[in-house]
Amino acid sequence: MASRALRPGAPSGDGPEVTVVVATYNACETLAATLASIQEQEFEDFEVLVIGDACTDDSERIVASLGDERFRWHNRVENSGSQGAPNNEGLRRSNGRYIAYLGHDDLWFPWHLEGLVDRIEHDGLDLVHSMCALLATASDTVVAGPLGPGHTYSTRTVPPSTWLHRRELAESCGLWPEDPFALRSGVDATWLARVHGAGHAIACHPRLSVLKFPSRAWRVYGAGAPKPQPQFLARMRADPVECERYVLTQIAVAAARRWASSPTATRALSDAFAQVARHSAHIYGPDRWPLRSLLRARFQARYRGKDRRARGLPPTY
Repeated sequence: MASRALRPGAPSGDGPEVTVVVATYNACETLAATLASIQEQEFEDFEVLVIGDACTDDSERIVASLGDERFRWHNRVENSGSQGAPNNEGLRRSNGRYIAYLGHDDLWFPWHLEGLVDRIEHDGLDLVHSMCALLATASDTVVAGPLGPGHTYSTRTVPPSTWLHRRELAESCGLWPEDPFALRSGVDATWLARVHGAGHAIACHPRLSVLKFPSRAWRVYGAGAPKPQPQFLARMRADPVECERYVLTQIAVAAARRWASSPTATRALSDAFAQVARHSAHIYGPDRWPLRSLLRARFQARYRGKDRRARGLPPTY
């Protein structure tokens, strides 16, 4: 587990309400749109810590070009291979009462921060997340949001770009895990499961407020990879409600196509297997049940090989 210590004395009473942590690695082509979507927020009491994971591109220049004193840049000396270490660096440097995260190729709708801050304060939650559209292709769009029946945050995760949590969670539950090669699931899923296991209150704010462009689908680190973020940012700026309506329509169309092409027997078998797996995990606990080592090996094989190649990165063995 990473060090649990945060910077002594932070946050101060004069600090911003929200610290936004943007972990990035050589993604200056999408970073500009990502940061612009933060500037477009209706809620303005924030600071933004853009943490490079040993970036060698023009990311620092992108941050400086904003001319916005709320945005600060820090570049780590060594690349860690995941968002865990950059997020921890941001947490240590944070001054906000609440912490939000935004991936370097994701976008926020203008109402994202305002909706989450209102919800976490009104309901006394420890962590709240919104709904997120994962735009893989024009015909393959899914949504992450409320958990389905039988699931908890120890068995399901949601993208960190949707999260807002109290800063104290990093003190009571520890910082993010930093070594992705020692885990059986992603650093984000591991940290969220830890928060859930400690009994903290987590809930979904049921409005679409994040557009995520999965790195595997868009091969973000590959040469010549498409960059849809500027197009969607322009749509948001022109009419964010119309953009939301467009994305929700794409989600409905993609869901209808999947349903029509999926045989009933296949769905039933898949659902039955998932129910058995969830039941077993609940009985033994996610870190104790007999298939734990198998799941870790499966995740590591996928993470070190296929997932990295899909993003345009070399595999690691």
